[in-house]
Amino acid sequence: MLLSESSSTMGVSSSAPFDRYFLTNSEESIRAYRDAIALAQTVLVEQFAAQGQPYSGTPAAELARQLNGVNLCPTNSSDLHTVLQGVGEQVLRHSVGVSHPACVAHLHCPPLISALAAELLISATNQSMDSWDQSPAATVLEQRLVNWLCEQFGYDDQADGIFTSGGTQSNFMGLLLARDQYCQTRLGWSVQQRGLPPEAQRFRILCSKVSHFTIGQAASLLGLGEQAMVTVPTDEHFRMDPKALARTLANLQAQDLLPIALVATVGTTDFGSIDPLPELAQIARTQDLWLHVDAAYGGALILSDRNQSLLAGIEAADSITVDFHKLFYQPISCGAFLLKVRSHFELIKRHAAYLN
Repeated sequence: MLLSESSSTMGVSSSAPFDRYFLTNSEESIRAYRDAIALAQTVLVEQFAAQGQPYSGTPAAELARQLNGVNLCPTNSSDLHTVLQGVGEQVLRHSVGVSHPACVAHLHCPPLISALAAELLISATNQSMDSWDQSPAATVLEQRLVNWLCEQFGYDDQADGIFTSGGTQSNFMGLLLARDQYCQTRLGWSVQQRGLPPEAQRFRILCSKVSHFTIGQAASLLGLGEQAMVTVPTDEHFRMDPKALARTLANLQAQDLLPIALVATVGTTDFGSIDPLPELAQIARTQDLWLHVDAAYGGALILSDRNQSLLAGIEAADSITVDFHKLFYQPISCGAFLLKVRSHFELIKRHAAYLN
C-alpha cells in the first residue's frame, strides 16, 4: 500500500520532499520516523501481543477470503495510520503468536525483546554485506562473531564462516564444498570451471534415515539427484548407528560407488537425537570423507554448561550448520555456516569488479 503525501499522523505537510520517507538528518524525517515506529509498536501490541491465544482461530478458507479482498497495490494512496491499522486487523491479528505459552511452535522460536530491538537497528541502517565499503562496521563485527563462533565449536584460527538465512542454506553450502573438494582433490577437476565430472553419477552422500529433508534437497540442487543420498539405519534412540554406517560404506564400495560426504545430525527434527559424533568422525577420517554436522537444532547446546558435552567431537567436522532462529531465540532468518579450513572457500571464490 502506498503512503500519501500528507499524513496528520506523521505530522508531515503535503509539500514534504520525497526524502522525508527516509531516516535523514532533518527534524522532519526524524519526527516522521519516530511517529511511524511508535504507531507500528502500538498496532503490534494491540493486535498481536495482547491476544489471549496463540491463534485467532479463523479457518483457513475464511482467512483466505478476507485477505483476497485486500487491494495490495491500490491506485489511491492511504495514510500510514490507516495502512498499519489495516495490517494489524487483517494480518497481525491472524498470525501465530510464537511467544504465547500455549503455542507449540513448529520451527520458530519466541524472539527475545533485545533481538527485536536489534532488528530495528538492522532494518534502519540497511547495510549490504557484499563488501566492506557497503557495510564497514558490520563487516568487521560479522568476522569477529564468526571467529567467536568457530572458537566455541572448537575450531582453531584456520577456520572461517559466514552468516546465512538458515539451516537449508548452510547445509547446502556444506555439501557444495564437499562435492567440489572431492572433485578437486580426487579427480583433479574444477566443478566451478567445468561443471560436473563424468563420475558424478556415482557420488553418494550418507546421512541417517531421520536426517533433515534438506540433505536430499541439496543433493538434487547440486546436480547429483536425490538418489545420491544414502540413508543409514539408526539405533533405538534414533542416532546413526556407526556399525550400520560401516556396512553401508562397504556396500557402496562393492558397487563401485563414490561416497563423498557424511552428514551427522545434532538434534533431529522429530526426536532431538544427536548422532555419535566421535565415532562418526573416526569413520570419516578413515574413509577420507567430508564430515558435515547439521547442528541447526541442537547447536545451541555449545553454550550450555550442563549439556555442552553432548556435542563432544563436533570440532572434527569439516563444516557445521548453526541456526539462531531456534534455541538461540533470534528472529528469522538467521543462520551460520562454519568451515574448519577457510581455504576451502577458494573452491567457490568469485570476483566481481563492482564489489571490489
